[in-house]
Amino acid sequence: MTVTPSCPALLVHEDDAFRQALIAELDRRHFSVTFTSDGPSALKALREKRFKVILIAISVDTRRGMDVLDYIRRNRAALASGVIIIVDPDPQLRSEAAVADETLLRPVDAGYVAERARVYCRD
Repeated sequence: MTVTPSCPALLVHEDDAFRQALIAELDRRHFSVTFTSDGPSALKALREKRFKVILIAISVDTRRGMDVLDYIRRNRAALASGVIIIVDPDPQLRSEAAVADETLLRPVDAGYVAERARVYCRD
């Protein structure tokens, strides 16, 4: 029996190793994953498709992901059922991530992130 992916998720993460591990975990849990490593591609995806879950990593060093975070903040009601933000343990980033349903601190296990994302996939 083949199981069709049933939960559209957007993953925005620049770390290739973690992103690959997380995509594998999301695939195993039957997500339909759109992924990108940069803000402009993420914004384009958010404008074109509705996702049930948005998973975004924000970096304290590069401040990458802040433009996407601002877009989510301005359009929260029209976006995903769940927003999970993965951040470095930095107080300023944690306050910026307040728009999220959940904020997970690095380092975090890909399996745990996928498990938390599954919560937002209920119809």
